[in-house]
Amino acid sequence: MPDESCPLLQGAAVHLWLAERGDDVDDSTLSAEERARAARLKQPQDRALFVLAHAVLRDLLARYTGQRACDLALTTGAYGKPSLPAGSHDDLRFNLSHSGDVVLVALARGRDLGVDVEAVSAHDDLDAVAAQVFADDERAAIAAAGERRLDAFHALWTRKEACVKAWGRGLGIPLRAFSVLQSGGSGILCPDDAQANRLSCRSVAMPPGYAAAVAVSGEPGDLVCRRWRAPA
Repeated sequence: MPDESCPLLQGAAVHLWLAERGDDVDDSTLSAEERARAARLKQPQDRALFVLAHAVLRDLLARYTGQRACDLALTTGAYGKPSLPAGSHDDLRFNLSHSGDVVLVALARGRDLGVDVEAVSAHDDLDAVAAQVFADDERAAIAAAGERRLDAFHALWTRKEACVKAWGRGLGIPLRAFSVLQSGGSGILCPDDAQANRLSCRSVAMPPGYAAAVAVSGEPGDLVCRRWRAPA
């Protein structure tokens, strides 16, 4: 069994950790800014999920870096994407997503990455939403899915979100201008920035009722999925 208290992350591997509402966390590790953001959330369930997500993230970063969770200094890019200070901790990079009752944290070294998880929910206007955010081949794939259209919608949506988060450019990227169904070895290209990294993107198995995806620059690499548990 791998040592989950000090995980080994090497090469092109991507580590993905799942936590769920109800997991015990040490919320004392959150920064003052994170506490302030949590306090601004009006719904108790939203505050609880935010605290869980950021406490889990800090615990994982502490395991990978060897620093205390409360001592980790995170920086924020121009579009709001958090990161460790540039060049620190062997270029450890991460991304965080949460929805419903689950939290996902992705980690890699020296590779841009994004992760997205969504609770699968019905859309009365699914076709209208799809027309706004999906490329032609993606909309065709959803239409061809028949009774599984809702699952197909969320599978493609999480891939789109993961790509946008990996590029770190915010929601200014035109979603209809790129397809996550792109085939071949070129990878997924950012539609408005030829210098942005080409991405590999894949869906990830989740508990029933959820869809998730992870995107990384370059080749896909090995994906290691683990269930997060509080330190003993």
